[in-house]
Amino acid sequence: MNRIALVLVLVLCGTARADDPLADSYTLQTGNDLAGAVKAMRRTVEAQPNSYFARLRLAYLASLAGDSTGATDAYRAAARLAPAALEPLLGEQLALVTLARWDDAEAVARQILALDPTSYLARSRLAWTRYKKKDLRGAAELYAALLVHYPGDIDMRLGLGWSMVGLNRKADATAAFREVLAMVPKQSGALEGLAAAAKLTGP
Repeated sequence: MNRIALVLVLVLCGTARADDPLADSYTLQTGNDLAGAVKAMRRTVEAQPNSYFARLRLAYLASLAGDSTGATDAYRAAARLAPAALEPLLGEQLALVTLARWDDAEAVARQILALDPTSYLARSRLAWTRYKKKDLRGAAELYAALLVHYPGDIDMRLGLGWSMVGLNRKADATAAFREVLAMVPKQSGALEGLAAAAKLTGP
């Protein structure tokens, strides 16, 4: 191979590497340059607008970079490309919860549960969403239902306890927090919950 041909091959190879933003996104992510990785994935989406994975990865990287709004939009776009897929909806739900967009988060939770009625992530996040929306009865019902299948889940039992505090149900709140302490002695949330339950006036 003569020198001119060798130079041409090297240039072409270098161009090919430079034009691979998907591969670049992994390199940049590994180097903790999340902003750069997001930019690389945006280029990938521009080149492959109908790629489900490109939009899903863009959403994931945006979430890692702290751009929950951008993540929400990208997850929604991915969901449109794969209507039966759960992963973009779960990602969107988490981003919406992070943004405290409670009504939107509940709507997405309902979409997930229509596809997978037993989804732990969707139901647990929906319970928290309802708690934040002051739908304490709805939150308590979800936490109680989750605990049937996950009786050792400390977070769900704490959620049930605090929902009962909000409902002024002293005995139920006290029982929930004591069950947490039986599993994790001196757990701070349960101790705080017991103190709050002691001040309730309800049954």
